[in-house]
This record gives sequence, C-alpha cells and structure tokens, in this order.
Amino acid sequence: MSHLSRTLPIKRAAHVYLVRENELLLVEERMDDGSIFYGLPGGKANPGESLADAAVRQVAVETGLTVTDLRFVSLLEGEMLTGTRNECYANFGRFTATFHGDLDPTDPEVVGVKWVPFAQVEGLIRYGPPPEVEERNPLIWVPTRDFLRGEARTYYPI
Repeated sequence: MSHLSRTLPIKRAAHVYLVRENELLLVEERMDDGSIFYGLPGGKANPGESLADAAVRQVAVETGLTVTDLRFVSLLEGEMLTGTRNECYANFGRFTATFHGDLDPTDPEVVGVKWVPFAQVEGLIRYGPPPEVEERNPLIWVPTRDFLRGEARTYYPI
C-alpha cells in the first residue's frame, strides 16, 4: 500500500501543564507490565469534542481539579506508531490553565497524582517498550521539555 493511499485513524488528545512554584503536576498510571507511567493530566478527545473541552474533562477525572482559562501552548501533529497495530495520525494539544480544588482522581487507571519539581520531571520519563504506547515515544515529551525550559514552540511535527 502506498503512503498516499493509506487511511489512518485519527487520535486526538489534550494535556494540561498544571504548574505551582516550579513544580509540574503528573499523573501516575499502572501499565500492563506493572510498571508506573508518569504523564501529563489529560487524554483522548471524544468524537465531536474540542481539544479544550477534552482537557477540562480529562483533568477533572484524572486529578479532581477544575481547570479554567485554558491557554494554548502547542500542537503535536503527525503519524505515530507506523507499522504497528496502533498506527494513527495524532493531534495532541497542550495547554496551561488556572486550576482549583483538591487532588482526588476518580479515573481507575490513575494510581496517584504528584507535584514534581521541574528538574526531576525528565528523570521520571521512561522510553521504550511496549512500542504501541505512544506516550513512551521520546517525541511526545519534547514539548514538555521545552515548556519546562521556557522554550515552548507552538507546533511540533511528529
């Protein structure tokens, strides 16, 4: 099949950089292999749902926090996981927001939520297998690295 004749499913997701005093809020999820994965609060958009609405909904479920005043930071876009059963075209929006409430995740996949000093965030990121997990793709974390350094761009081709 040629590159131009492929039809790829589209994965749309939104994540929010929640910051307090040089700390970034990360969610902890247990992977199928039992390991802990650290990620940004947020997740997949439902059909017909905007990325901003998905961010608000997903942050509430994953952290218990209410976010308002979303501000667009960046968009990651492109093909992911080519050649795997999870091959897709991705549109991932990243935002910052004002937040309030108490940390109280209700998502059963979230096993914890923690504030992590900027300097320690990259040390928690694991890359590598299983290859179908796009969050372990190093390109997904480049915008976060840039954000923490104060060097965020608005567009990241994957």
